[in-house]
Amino acid sequence: MTHDAQSTARFDRRAFMTRAGLVAAGAVGMSLLEACAPGTPGAPAAPAAGGGATPGAAAAGGGPVKLPTYVPFQGPKPDLPGNEQGLDPAFFKFPTDLVQTVTTPPGDGSTVNALVYLTLAPPPPLDQNAAWQAVNKALNVTLQMDQTSAADYPAKVNTVIAGNDLPDFIYNPTVNVPWGVIAGLPQFIQAKCQDLTQYLSGDAIKDYPNLAHYNNYTWRSGVINNKIYALPIQRPPIGTVMMYRQDLLEAAGIQMDKAPKNADDFKRILQAVTKPDQNQWGIASGQTSYFALTPNSAYSAIWRVPNNWKLDASGKLIKDIETDEFKAAVGFSRDLWQAGLWHPNTPQYGGAYNDDFMAGRFVFAPGVWGQYVQLWDIEAVRLPNARIYPMHPFAADGGKPYYQAGSGQFGVAYMKQQSSPDRIKMLLRVANFFAAPFGSTEWLLNYFGVKDTDFKFNADGAPVQTDQGRSELTAVWRYISSPAYALFSANRSQDFAQLNHDVEQAMIDVMDVDPTLGLYSATAAAQGQLASDAFYSGVSDIIQGRRPVGDLDGLVSDWKTKVGDKIRGEFQDAIAAAKG
Repeated sequence: MTHDAQSTARFDRRAFMTRAGLVAAGAVGMSLLEACAPGTPGAPAAPAAGGGATPGAAAAGGGPVKLPTYVPFQGPKPDLPGNEQGLDPAFFKFPTDLVQTVTTPPGDGSTVNALVYLTLAPPPPLDQNAAWQAVNKALNVTLQMDQTSAADYPAKVNTVIAGNDLPDFIYNPTVNVPWGVIAGLPQFIQAKCQDLTQYLSGDAIKDYPNLAHYNNYTWRSGVINNKIYALPIQRPPIGTVMMYRQDLLEAAGIQMDKAPKNADDFKRILQAVTKPDQNQWGIASGQTSYFALTPNSAYSAIWRVPNNWKLDASGKLIKDIETDEFKAAVGFSRDLWQAGLWHPNTPQYGGAYNDDFMAGRFVFAPGVWGQYVQLWDIEAVRLPNARIYPMHPFAADGGKPYYQAGSGQFGVAYMKQQSSPDRIKMLLRVANFFAAPFGSTEWLLNYFGVKDTDFKFNADGAPVQTDQGRSELTAVWRYISSPAYALFSANRSQDFAQLNHDVEQAMIDVMDVDPTLGLYSATAAAQGQLASDAFYSGVSDIIQGRRPVGDLDGLVSDWKTKVGDKIRGEFQDAIAAAKG
């Protein structure tokens, strides 16, 4: 996750949009932050950290837990198929043959409580919210949600945990760090959360078929010390993307087939589209993104900068910033700054990043997949002739491209320890309802609400939310569980499906996984962010010419001394424990 994701929270809430799984119509939809966490296909299970719970996938000592069996969704046939490796199915039109995945209300008439993360404006309360009432009726429970804003959520969730009066579901977002915002996470999980292994491991998951649509890579994030403790909030394996304005390239006479040929070609293109006298520059990155050089970035991947960490031939962990590839990326970024090709606001862009990109203030924008998907539709309303495209991976030297994979989820939901197996199963059936995929009647209710009240079908058969729906569907039961994505947009639907299916496949083909994904480092959790910010602030100064390039080695050395070597050691111990 890069800091770029944080710039995506602001978007035009009057723009028409329909996105399968990241849905909005007009003003509604999940925050653009929600799609920040990608996954990787076919990756082995991550080992658990020794000496404590690990928000990862495998076990210390007894070997890896048997992850839930993957069962593909048998719903409407997509025009372009997805696969277990994370490629999203794509639809040219909204399907008319929706299937019902939950035939019996899953609840027992009781109250179900959840502490969840509010990404948009608060919805009307239950007694004034037709969509929420319809969901409760379909569930046969009274779902009560404590919905707390992103800014206030870390304090709120830790206060609730300290008070020991836990709701049934507790959401832990992984927006900024892979282990989320809960203090003392390993101890909390083991002491207070429900072990779900016997209910979800292997073929047991088939009792909850919508949850069984999650691939194994995503399920890794639900495993702690060889037990399944959490329900990952499913996200696709595509996390970061370099967006670009195809219409502005064409206006400048630039022909680019999916990506530049190499770094020199990229710089040539940036020079051709940079026109300061017309308030247009080549490239920008989002607020405090440090020139898109933080881990998990489609920009730094151009130089094959490792995905946060890599293992050398001896099995030693090497941090991305310790590599020659990172130095090359910094050097290129500095050259672009000196040439005036970065937008001058890049060092600290602020909330106007999306607006300025859509207004054509810069042509290339490193961002996250959910941001790009939403801007596709928003831009169509603002400027119908504009074309925002996703760039395919490419390499600075013109060789094999490289893509940095991520976590396959946007946080996890823990279930508090329950009084009986029957209630555990009931709560899992509720989560199974919310995990209903695109192409199901439950999905339509979960994301669009009540027909003719919250949404209507347009002339092409796609759901479009009403003003009431835009207000009511900010309710976030999606942080109890969420389905895998599908590629559909009501705007230029066939182009959207084909372009994005092609680029997802290209990314999946060259993905590389962070070897520490799912592992827990106490030092990283307590001190890592401050040390990282200090390091990247220095890098930003180097790129802007405020410090010499030679200072980079000293910045790396300082990071290693302060926290880096200790974090490395904790991760190495975790990997060794898993092998043991």
